[in-house]
Amino acid sequence: MPDELSSIPGLEAKHLRALARRQVTDLHSLASADPRVLYNAMATFKPRPTHAQISRWQAVAKSRLEEAAVDVSEWHTAASFAVVFAQRLVGDSWERRVEAERTEVEPERDREVWPGWECEPLCGWMLGQLAQADAEAMAARLALAAPEAVPPPTAEPTAGHAPARPQLRIDSAAIIDAARTADVVRGGALVADLPAELVAPVRVVATVSGAQSGTEVHVVARILRRGGPGWNPQDPVVLQRSGRAEFDLSEIAPGQHKLALIAWTPDATAKPVSVELPALTIRSGSG
Repeated sequence: MPDELSSIPGLEAKHLRALARRQVTDLHSLASADPRVLYNAMATFKPRPTHAQISRWQAVAKSRLEEAAVDVSEWHTAASFAVVFAQRLVGDSWERRVEAERTEVEPERDREVWPGWECEPLCGWMLGQLAQADAEAMAARLALAAPEAVPPPTAEPTAGHAPARPQLRIDSAAIIDAARTADVVRGGALVADLPAELVAPVRVVATVSGAQSGTEVHVVARILRRGGPGWNPQDPVVLQRSGRAEFDLSEIAPGQHKLALIAWTPDATAKPVSVELPALTIRSGSG
């Protein structure tokens, strides 16, 4: 229905008419459309929607379709843990420790270990894991809700008004595989022609800007899964002073994957950003 699309931030009436001429009239057809077809449909508009903006429209449509398919009134797992209280006899006394690992993430990670059987450090770590998962999910939701991937510069705040939060921006991103380096984000916008296939091992390098000087920025490369929670092949990293973040994707199994780059500030002093890349196919380097 047109009402479904009109509620997507940034989609104006003129855009809806152009989409309708391409038989894109609901969330499903928008989410599944070829981004190049959508871009060509907007050729006469000034300003013309960017590839990044069109990608954001499609990401919002996909997100809403997935939310509609999930009964949010039911209980869903936010995180799950395996906890072991271990002990061994050393001389005449028991040496004890607590071991814990998060079980719903991929790939499997090393266990965390604390001496003794005190639960306070264990609970603190588990709550930190929950906060991390929640921060990533919230960053993605907030970023998808933003009407523009790269908003225009904000005007100087008027007297008596607090300045608007700055917007983080993923300026560039490149995928490095066994054969080459390919740009996937350039100048804050998705590159139109991406490699059809990548040869393992694969890495992603991204640069992020927009935060105030001295602000800690976290970045993660997240694998998206339809109908289920995404997962991080590598823990989120703190952005370097150079604005650069790098991720090793060698733990990802061969096949087709959807990847999103997400950046946020833990203190919420800047608006988060998320860029969802088109499906990428990774094949084993031994083939």
